[in-house]
Amino acid sequence: MIVISARYRVPMRIAIYVHDMRASGVVRAMIALARALAEAGDDAVLVAGSSAGWFGAADVAPARFVAATERQAESRGQLRGVPALRRAIRAIAPDVVLSGGNHGHVSLWAATRGLGIPRVFVFSNPMERAGQPIRNRWRMAKSATLIAASARSVVVGRNLADDAAFSRGIAAGRVVLIRNGIARAGVAASPVPAAMVDAVPTVLAVGRLTKQKNYEGLIAAIAAANRVRPMRLVVLGGGDAAYRDGLAAQAAALGVGDRVLFAGVTDDVYPWLRAARVFAIASWWEGSSIALLEAVDAGVPIVASTTAGDAVEVLDGGRYGLIVAPDDAEGFAAALLRQVGDDPVRPGDRILAYDAGAMMRAYRALLVGVVEGAPVRTPTRSS
Repeated sequence: MIVISARYRVPMRIAIYVHDMRASGVVRAMIALARALAEAGDDAVLVAGSSAGWFGAADVAPARFVAATERQAESRGQLRGVPALRRAIRAIAPDVVLSGGNHGHVSLWAATRGLGIPRVFVFSNPMERAGQPIRNRWRMAKSATLIAASARSVVVGRNLADDAAFSRGIAAGRVVLIRNGIARAGVAASPVPAAMVDAVPTVLAVGRLTKQKNYEGLIAAIAAANRVRPMRLVVLGGGDAAYRDGLAAQAAALGVGDRVLFAGVTDDVYPWLRAARVFAIASWWEGSSIALLEAVDAGVPIVASTTAGDAVEVLDGGRYGLIVAPDDAEGFAAALLRQVGDDPVRPGDRILAYDAGAMMRAYRALLVGVVEGAPVRTPTRSS
């Protein structure tokens, strides 16, 4: 249980919006926030644009759960779900609504127009991405509109606070930095997943099967590493079947088709992390990866790309794990080989800097300030 100080206004009715309930770091973080607020005495309601996905009401309790619709909510065509979402928000009548993750912000913005409910948008990914100039301009304009329409907005990592889309808002006090944190899992005697039982060292990657995660680069690194010693890759995450098949074809073409396994989705990554020899995150972009923090908590050696959100900060420039450019397959392979060797760089006690309690208190202080109309002051924390 995460304890949130009761010195602030109790209770508030807080709606926390997510696009859908598919397994992702954003959804898991918002579920944790809703539960913590409910445990502290607030009337917290997790509102999903769609009930589609891995998680449901049982995962959200003691917070309440409301799904605006049962059908699959696509990232594109978000405005189709706005009427149902608007009805759900009006029925809840929250004091404040917080939108978690980038996918659903436009839907939430449209659904709450004219309702007089203060909004907080949580940005979990950068707006500017390499090789996407036209889409970058659109994202920059969209983020500016959303920030202007919010009571406050939040970014979840220092790398986002420094992003041009948010740095001006940070300076003006309209955007605040609340670093992601997690509740420590502790030591558990969970059985080792069957997919992780192998004499060959296993590298684990966690995340949706999307281009963002750079699985192509990670598979190329696994192929390069296998020229030196046997190594396998297990990927936890759902996604488009055609994209998964393309990744499998790439692995086969590189001669490691039998060394790459797509293991699907789980509600508990810790047994997988504890059984892995290395955790790898090769993303082209991130905000602040929950999976990375969970790997730090599990104590598994880590290899991360320089562009995996705040990985450079989390790993303290290489002190708690190895960091490699995302397009350097040979360099990534060398780092993987180092981490499965006899002297890996381990995360040690780094997770103490990313405590969930501090994050939850910061969110609640922000929400109280928004509801009461007072100047917002979030608790500071050391990094």
